[in-house]
Amino acid sequence: MIAEELLHFIWQFRLFDQLELYSTDDEQIKIFQVGQCNKDAGPDFLFTRISLGGREWRGHVEIHVDGADWFAHKHHEDAAYNSVVLHVVLHNPVTAIRQDGTAVPCLELGALIDDAVFERYRGIMQNLHWIPCEKLLPQVDVLYKMQMLQRMTVARLEERYIRIIGLLEETRQDWERVLFLQLCRSFGMKVNAQPFLELGKLVDLSLIRKYRGDHFKIEVMLLGQAGFLADVEESGYVGQLAGEYRYLKAVHALAELRVLEWKFMRMRPYNFPTFRLAQLAALYSRMPYLFEKLMTCGGVADIQDVLSEVRSTTFWETHFTLRKGAPAHTTALSVSFIEHLIVNAFVPILFAYGKYMGLDKWQNRALEWLGQLQAEQNQVTRKFHALTLSPQSAADSQGLLQLKRDFCDQKKCLQCGIGLSILKA
Repeated sequence: MIAEELLHFIWQFRLFDQLELYSTDDEQIKIFQVGQCNKDAGPDFLFTRISLGGREWRGHVEIHVDGADWFAHKHHEDAAYNSVVLHVVLHNPVTAIRQDGTAVPCLELGALIDDAVFERYRGIMQNLHWIPCEKLLPQVDVLYKMQMLQRMTVARLEERYIRIIGLLEETRQDWERVLFLQLCRSFGMKVNAQPFLELGKLVDLSLIRKYRGDHFKIEVMLLGQAGFLADVEESGYVGQLAGEYRYLKAVHALAELRVLEWKFMRMRPYNFPTFRLAQLAALYSRMPYLFEKLMTCGGVADIQDVLSEVRSTTFWETHFTLRKGAPAHTTALSVSFIEHLIVNAFVPILFAYGKYMGLDKWQNRALEWLGQLQAEQNQVTRKFHALTLSPQSAADSQGLLQLKRDFCDQKKCLQCGIGLSILKA
């Protein structure tokens, strides 16, 4: 089966024999401009310029695999197709009729296309490799790879912009709160991102600011509203947390999540939600106005310095959860986790603020920061590295994640610069 999208690609890049082109009515065709590819309703290519039988025509082109699709799609009843000057088909040319009753000249491409184009397309679309172009990727010029990665990096930030603007509307344009919510989601990693975000929506940032510098109270609020201090009977530090939370809950009418919302299974202890909540509390007890810091800092190193100074209370030096002790360990944020927070919270907020306010300065700074950070190490980036597509920075690794999810997994090779270079070879 040949996708109509492939024919669009073949027409756009003229991947067919153009020396002796004739319509099905035996009139010579010359193509001066293939037109603009149209992704919206209407003909496939707009503002085409051709000559037919020595007479020049300007109009649109409609493309089908089977010529009969003109009628199946009811183009003969649609006035938008009255300006079509050429009907391009792979096979089964039929006499297409416009709504006004006039016939549309037809060009049959089937015999004009090199079989190698179809073979490469089928080979990519029908294989079950990790990515469709797995066997061919090492042969692709590095320029095409880098161009696609740059495109995907921006696409990932644009996608996050949409989500951040949704949060901005929910918070009534409160950028401090939006950054807090984005940080909550990032502290949760992939597994606990959603409960962390829901917790962030419950937390009153004005209370965090009220108790600024009181590490204990902020830790109490976050752990309590997360549901971890409900029905606690322990003594010692955990009992103190629970007692303080009962008081704060009564005074401030605090709402809380169910503890069942949180996941611990198959996770490294450093990523346990209780331990991450303690670190988040430590961060906001020191710096409750992080958005202000972000907008006035000199560079990414300033944010790294703020995050590197975070230390939880001494209880967490021997615990990852509230009830079970652990060997002594640091409560500082690791270098890799700091970079995770910058990539997934601070950079998207910078970009979104710049785009929302129409200030290129902040969008460019977001991209610069990604370019200054180390490439992320995960299953996707390691696999691409083995296939000669090696990320040099966090900008590249973010682009690879977007490329894999939105193009490779969806087999959108005809919309991918790398896939296009392979098919055009």
